Amino acid sequence: MMERSYFMVRISSLVRRQFITFTLCWLAYALIYFGRVNLSVALPDIESDLGLSKAGLGLIGTIFFWIYGTGQLVNGRLGDSFPSRPFIFAGLFVTALANIFFGLAGSVPLMLLLWGINGYFQSMLWGPIIKTLSHWFSYKKRAAVAIGVSTSMVGGFLLAWGLSGHLVATSGWRSAFLVPGIVIGCFSLVWLIFLRERPEDLGLVSPNTHVARQEDSRKDSFIPLLLKSRLGLIVLACFAQGIIKDGISLWGPTFILEQWDLSMETTVKAILIIPLTNLGGMFLASWLNSLLENSERKAILLLLTLTIISLTSLILVGRSSLYFGLVFLALTSAFMYGANTLLLGVIPMNYARIGAVSTIAGFLDFSSYLAAGAASVITGLVVQTFGWNSMLLIWCFSACIGAAAIFIDIKRSPRQEKVATGKKMNAYE
Repeated sequence: MMERSYFMVRISSLVRRQFITFTLCWLAYALIYFGRVNLSVALPDIESDLGLSKAGLGLIGTIFFWIYGTGQLVNGRLGDSFPSRPFIFAGLFVTALANIFFGLAGSVPLMLLLWGINGYFQSMLWGPIIKTLSHWFSYKKRAAVAIGVSTSMVGGFLLAWGLSGHLVATSGWRSAFLVPGIVIGCFSLVWLIFLRERPEDLGLVSPNTHVARQEDSRKDSFIPLLLKSRLGLIVLACFAQGIIKDGISLWGPTFILEQWDLSMETTVKAILIIPLTNLGGMFLASWLNSLLENSERKAILLLLTLTIISLTSLILVGRSSLYFGLVFLALTSAFMYGANTLLLGVIPMNYARIGAVSTIAGFLDFSSYLAAGAASVITGLVVQTFGWNSMLLIWCFSACIGAAAIFIDIKRSPRQEKVATGKKMNAYE
């Protein structure tokens, strides 16, 4: 009886710490978005205040995306080798400083430098967060946990587009960087004090003790590991969702403001539908993944197909009305956020058995932001020359490429689906 009582106490303690760990990870990533997407609502005021062109504004986004993506590649690998708690603290703390100094900056070169620094240190979070969660939650719960923590992006968007948008409208664009910087800096201390990387750090039993650990990926060098992972076609899908998802994040507010000649205050109210719809997209991804028996690739293919339909509708009829335009833009964003949770959250967790979660998450995130960075400045140039419709066509073409890549991957490599179902597989499947 005493043994049973002791066992129940240990289970209760584990569940409580799982909740604390998940909450800290969720808040950390939500606040990172608060210190990232704030740029998009500030772009119109920065454009008028500093006299920048759309191509120049796009360059700020490109600098962030490329440095963030490169940082994912580097820090994803480092994240599998170093403790997550101090690693993520450093990312949060410097992100806070970069936002504060960006809000005080008076020259474009300095702004580019600071936003690049912001991008690199923000890249220190995603892979290690996914790795930390894989330590705390069992294999069967990882898909739900990955999708759950991905909803933090919605919280970050609501803060960035809601609170930062209000700050821009009432206090000027600089306040949209100063306030997030202060908030993120305070939270970084909370993270450092309360986060524990593994259940074993608190004398608790890991929920994964029954899972046989396979060969440690750190014995492989980086390139051989990626070649063994067979993720080439998945990378093309990451390109597509990065171009569309982050294109909407960066250009969505400006597109709505200019397309329907709205004020900033009205634009902020209108675009808040997008992060709320993104939440629905994540739950849709979870439902599809469950319906398809944890076949992530098939769920991603369906979401990309829905994206093509939504973008086609936006091009053909959406621009005739603000309401239609918002609905189709929000649906497009939602489908891409759903795909994002599967591509960058669920798929990397399948590599926990070989200790490569952070590496794979970092590599796929790098792929996503590499494409987003290239598309950012290209979109600015194309929109400046040909108008907003050209941006929508680029997004639609990207979705078609991504869907084709996933379709080929499913047909060519059906055995890769065994990763998610837990059937017998080799270390890299």
